[in-house]
Amino acid sequence: MARKVPSASPVEQLQKAASQAARARTPQTKHAARLKPWLGMILIVGLLLLTVASLVTWNWLRGLQINTNSNTASPPVTTLQVQRALPYADLNFTVLNAQYATAFADDPIHAGPAAVRLNMRVTNPNTYAVAVIYYDIARLIAPKIAPIAPSNVRLSTGPQPGKSETGWIDFPVAQNTQLSTLKLQLGSAALGETLVTIPFSGKFNANQYAVKVSPQSLTIAYNFEGSILTYHLQSVDVRYSYGGSESKAGQQFYVLNFTVDNNNGTAISPGYGYDYIRLYVNGANRPPIDNTLPKTFKAGAQGVGGRVAYAEPAGLKSLQIVFLLQVVVGEQSYSIDL
Repeated sequence: MARKVPSASPVEQLQKAASQAARARTPQTKHAARLKPWLGMILIVGLLLLTVASLVTWNWLRGLQINTNSNTASPPVTTLQVQRALPYADLNFTVLNAQYATAFADDPIHAGPAAVRLNMRVTNPNTYAVAVIYYDIARLIAPKIAPIAPSNVRLSTGPQPGKSETGWIDFPVAQNTQLSTLKLQLGSAALGETLVTIPFSGKFNANQYAVKVSPQSLTIAYNFEGSILTYHLQSVDVRYSYGGSESKAGQQFYVLNFTVDNNNGTAISPGYGYDYIRLYVNGANRPPIDNTLPKTFKAGAQGVGGRVAYAEPAGLKSLQIVFLLQVVVGEQSYSIDL
């Protein structure tokens, strides 16, 4: 008779299942144990690489020359006193002195091996503002090389009417540039302007571009629609700049300064100077570029001032002034010497 084997209790069944699970995990534990030496080696190699990189970086940083001394001496500066002035575009420009250095401490722009600084005074003697762009009109002239444009400017675009200002213009130059050989040129060659030049040494004609005033005593009785206006030409200004503009190369401005009397009992309106006052130049009547004479002269007005300006060839020694009759074909012509 067969014996019936009693079934295992629930506790025994759980212990058996845990034993089987432990045996099933035994191969994985052995595999992880085999990886431990490799992980240790990788960690050691990583630490070695990090140490080497740190040492290399430290040595590189030690080799850098970092200037932390704010009192480092500036490069030596050579100075040439100039004190020369010329007009340009109705402003007066004075080169106080010229300086040479490999660099200037207050100019971070180093466009060349060295720099020349021109310390300037700019004066606006007019009642109106004049604007200039130094990067366009200022050039340093040195022997045997093209004109040098500024690298940095510490001047405004123009002093206010009746004011002066000082500042500097820096130019990049070659090392060992001799200040006495240099010149400052003012004027835009691109716009075809008359160029004015200040040499820093040698011969210099300060009056070369100055305004020349030619006193006159011409009286013109101008008949307009049967009424007579009396024009007195007081003077003619011959100049290279007018109204804040520089003349074109080969030209000058001729400014006719009039006073006008109206001895009539009524107002007379001949129009503006643009309408009837001309210069006869090279076979043609030339209109003015500017006029300040009024359109109408009040009844009995005396000594009404105004000017009429023209841009004509430079160096004229005489002028032929023409008053157009306007109402009928014809003109009144007058010649003057300058």
